[in-house]
Formats: sequence, C-alpha cells, structure tokens
Amino acid sequence: MQYTGYIVLKHYDKDTKPINTKERLHDTIFLKPEMDIRQKTDNTPEIIPIYTSQKDAEADAEWWPAHTNEDYGVVKKVTITIEEETYNTIESEKKVLNDLIEKNPKDNQFYKDELKEISWYNKD
Repeated sequence: MQYTGYIVLKHYDKDTKPINTKERLHDTIFLKPEMDIRQKTDNTPEIIPIYTSQKDAEADAEWWPAHTNEDYGVVKKVTITIEEETYNTIESEKKVLNDLIEKNPKDNQFYKDELKEISWYNKD
C-alpha cells in the first residue's frame, strides 16, 4: 500500500543546494516547535512529520521564514510504501506468556488465562 503526503523543508541564507541525501533531508526538515520532536545527536529526527494536507504544509512553509528575505520554505510531495509488519504487540505478548508458562509449570494458570484472552487474534 502507498500513502501520499507532504513534508516541509527549510532553507537558510539563500541555500539552494539539492536535498539528495538523508543527512541533507534531516538538516532541512521542518519540525514544528509545538510538536516537540527531539533530534538525535546525528541530527536525525525521532519522527519525520508527513502532512496529510498540502494546504497545511504550505501554511507551515510560509510561516517559519516569515521574517527574512534569505530563508524560505519548500513543500515536497512524498509517497511512503507501507510494507510488511515488523512488530506486533499481541504476538510479542503471546511469546512472553508462553515463555512464562514454560518457566512456571506449576503456577501458570494466570498466564494461560491471559493467553486465552488474546486468542481471538490470528495473524493470518
């Protein structure tokens, strides 16, 4: 499945260099202050905000450089591909419960009951 959205990039001081690497993307991605998105030590944001509305993305692109002639914002259309599942909390819980049942052969009824509670979920 594919999903289309928009990202806002910020350029400072008449910057016209292309955005053609992950590092350059991380340097230029606009992170709204109110989102409180932290950046790791290598400038990689925890989350890359993808706007679902082009209009909202354009509004933020206009907003942040509002007080200067040398800075500007750009909106890029992006498509993400949603691929295979890489983690599932229920599958993880089943594994933990089965491990606990195995480690506690005498006193494990609680774990068995919990496992039964999530038996409705079938990954297939």
